[in-house]
Amino acid sequence: MKIKNKRRFLISVSILILITIFIIILSNKTFSCGEYETKTIYISNGDTLWSIATIEQINNKYYENKNIREIVQDIKHINKLNDGYIYVGQSIQIPTI
Repeated sequence: MKIKNKRRFLISVSILILITIFIIILSNKTFSCGEYETKTIYISNGDTLWSIATIEQINNKYYENKNIREIVQDIKHINKLNDGYIYVGQSIQIPTI
């Protein structure tokens, strides 16, 4: 392939590079709910992630209109829990707005 107009080619490549850089910069931004605070909950006898999620769905605006399963997964993710087991006396973080 022979380039007929080198100046036009260089301008096109420069524009493509700038667009790529711009996309990379924007892709690092998060478009989630925004920043949130957390509150600490200490696990009591009989508590489960499901029961905590149910209470948070009702009382916590952060989890308003979210499915219980999503809330449980979010709590597990935030607290780096590999499974659903929680223990009496354990503290977990719950996001709030």
